[in-house]
Amino acid sequence: MTNFEMDLFDTRMSYFKTDRDEEQCCSSSKNKIIKPACVPITIRIIQDGSAGLSKNADTKYLADHNLAEVRNLNFTRLFGSGVLHTKFIIADMKNVYVGSANMDWKSLTEVKELGLAFRSCSCVAADLYKIFAVYWRMGEPDSKIPPAWPISFRTQYNSRKPMKIDSDVMTEVFLSSSPEPFNPKGREFDLTAILDLIHSAKKSVSVSVMDMIPQTLYMKENIYWPKIDDALRDAAFRGVKVRLLISKWDHSRKQMFVFLKSLQDINTALPQGKNGTGSITVKVFQVPASEEQKKLPFARVNHNKYLITDEAVYIGTSNWSGDYFMTTAGVGVILRSGISGIWKDVNSIFERDWSSPYASDLN
Repeated sequence: MTNFEMDLFDTRMSYFKTDRDEEQCCSSSKNKIIKPACVPITIRIIQDGSAGLSKNADTKYLADHNLAEVRNLNFTRLFGSGVLHTKFIIADMKNVYVGSANMDWKSLTEVKELGLAFRSCSCVAADLYKIFAVYWRMGEPDSKIPPAWPISFRTQYNSRKPMKIDSDVMTEVFLSSSPEPFNPKGREFDLTAILDLIHSAKKSVSVSVMDMIPQTLYMKENIYWPKIDDALRDAAFRGVKVRLLISKWDHSRKQMFVFLKSLQDINTALPQGKNGTGSITVKVFQVPASEEQKKLPFARVNHNKYLITDEAVYIGTSNWSGDYFMTTAGVGVILRSGISGIWKDVNSIFERDWSSPYASDLN
């Protein structure tokens, strides 16, 4: 997207790093930002301000040379824990990217990601910009979450009133966001969007996500958090076929696989429904790595986060543990196009990965 001619370029990310540790530079991403910054345009970057997540040397360079305006959003100050985990780009208020990839060279070369691009779609860009505006406001020094967000931050688009976009196939679209205190009136809560899709599924639910565990992970006192687990069990009880493709890598928590096994264990107890007997099947996905690639920190992992039901697709930026919806910022895109268009594309990706040699049964 950095190849577009731009008069406005807004980006949101957990961290931004285009230079490799062992080389001076392995990517032209920073140069592609610097080049348009040399002409009279606006570049704004809001990034996570938590200590230790990233040095953010590239964004510091851009800010120090007046090439971009950069703000940091500190979730520890606002919520006691959490990070800015969203990843999106808005260019020219008409071109949009939302997906799982950070603006980091490893994310773009050594990690399996999934993202969605809207081109020449000003309605989506304008609505996503309202989420950016919330982050930008919260990135101000000593910012506080207002008791009520100003009217200008509100949206009319949600599950009750989605946008309708004609892109070969008529598609209904809306954006969801977390955490809930960041949502002005009208904005769908990210967790609500996910649960509604699972609850409305009649035949199938297919999920690909890095982490899925029914608890919080990063709070001072973690809690049990079964909201998504319960929805999946309920779907299987109704006769829905549920498939979960979960990542396995060096940083996976052992207890996650115990919880996942408990989901599969209900299969023998599920009743015969009008659509047949439901089921929950779990596979783990491991990205292969050479000896050299194994030395890379936080790489070689299936990092995407998406959900497919009978006729809808959800593409998000959050892992599925409680923290990501309670104290961490994330964004989701929900699309309904029937079994064609974007649904067909995303479903083909899931089927490919589910059947690949890198996916294995949970044991």
